[in-house]
Amino acid sequence: MINTLLANPVAFKIGSLEVYWYGIIITAAILIATIFCMFECKRHKGSTDYILTLFLWVVPLAIIFARLAYVVFHPKDFFPIESWADFKHIWDIREGGISILGAIPGGVLGAFINYIITKKSKNATNKMDFRELLDILAPSMILGQALGRWGNFVNQELYGAEITNPKFQCFPFAVQIDVHPVYENGVFVTNLYDHWFQATFFYEMVLNLIGFAIIVIIGRKCKKNLAPLTFYLTWYLAVRSVMESLRTDAVVSNGIHVGVVGCAIGAAISFIIFVLILTNVIHTGVPKYIVDATPIEPDEE
Repeated sequence: MINTLLANPVAFKIGSLEVYWYGIIITAAILIATIFCMFECKRHKGSTDYILTLFLWVVPLAIIFARLAYVVFHPKDFFPIESWADFKHIWDIREGGISILGAIPGGVLGAFINYIITKKSKNATNKMDFRELLDILAPSMILGQALGRWGNFVNQELYGAEITNPKFQCFPFAVQIDVHPVYENGVFVTNLYDHWFQATFFYEMVLNLIGFAIIVIIGRKCKKNLAPLTFYLTWYLAVRSVMESLRTDAVVSNGIHVGVVGCAIGAAISFIIFVLILTNVIHTGVPKYIVDATPIEPDEE
């Protein structure tokens, strides 16, 4: 059932404009992440209006950087550019083709720009420590990333190795792919039709939802700035490293899985920083809403 539910990637048409399931799912994921972020901001005694302004910067830059990262890591699909149609193809994300690894720095850049713009605002509710802001964004980002993985299912992408055991040729272990191109040494050989492959998009979604729950707990139990953010980077990059080792479309350079190695290194560095923050080797301070809520003890005479 799950394999035929969204067999047509086009959800509906408005005149000649085709609206894809991929875009609907990504938009829904962003909306849900934004709503959660607003609740988190309110818990931190911030303004929910601030989050709406924030996402006007975060979302567009995250999407732009995500697309650019995908283009950079898949140059054969976009270069050389020989016509205007080739150039437009670089920015056509309706059929998929974005890298969350690029969305992370893009989102952080958007958050920083918004922080600078609102830093001198006369409205006190718009003033928030940038470190605390990143911690508010961390669980929202991994939540959006988890839900957005269903867009990859619709586009029949981000799957793993072929499943030949009939016992596991069912969801959630595997997904049935209509057409799977087979390459040898970069040369197309043949197509496999209606074969079953590892549902890595689903594996990653489940692991990211687990990470989301842990990050939420850390944000409530660990009263240190940047602890949620560094754990988010640790968890997400570790999960992504494993998924990159399973995917059939992973970027390989000179026999090295670039995503596996790069994400593993990033996860290790993030985890070290996370531990150093917890052990007070790196002092990042306490969230402002906790400081403001702490009663001031009277001076002893």
